[in-house]
Amino acid sequence: MRHRIAITLFTCLLMMITGLKAQDNVKQPNKFTDRLFTGGGIGLQFGTQTMIEASPIIGYKITKNFAAGIGITYQYYRMNYNGNVLQTSIYGGSVFTRYYFLQNFFLHAEYEALNLETAFFDPGYFYHKQNRYWVGSVLAGGGYRQFIGEKSSINIMILYNFNDTPYSPYNSPLVYRVGIDIGL
Repeated sequence: MRHRIAITLFTCLLMMITGLKAQDNVKQPNKFTDRLFTGGGIGLQFGTQTMIEASPIIGYKITKNFAAGIGITYQYYRMNYNGNVLQTSIYGGSVFTRYYFLQNFFLHAEYEALNLETAFFDPGYFYHKQNRYWVGSVLAGGGYRQFIGEKSSINIMILYNFNDTPYSPYNSPLVYRVGIDIGL
């Protein structure tokens, strides 16, 4: 009886090792296009405050666990404040890196530059636009990816804005993002 248990355990162990070794023998992508991925995020909010955002990205898988890429961002923003309407567009770009570990978790670092305009309401609730300017943000944090296919995932990130200033387009130094990656 002990021999059967030992043989069964040995066979299971051998199958697991063979399976792991077979995964190591899977050919890694060698062509440039096999290492590219795309994705990004969109945002929609309607009501007293309307916000529409599109943020596509394209990246390159440098190693099994390390990727880098670029992105562009466009946001349309409209707010109705006591009958006065504030309306503006924010646009810009970013460069990012990601390090994947434990298969579904990653560290994310990004530099983002956005062009926006200052605006304020005076005490009479009249809207005044100011000049456009660029705001640079250094963002870093982590995320979780949930695979929805062989090479597709939904990503949830929590980032910290190390350049949180009064001119930042974010309401808080913590930035939450949800997006998708295809091809990674």
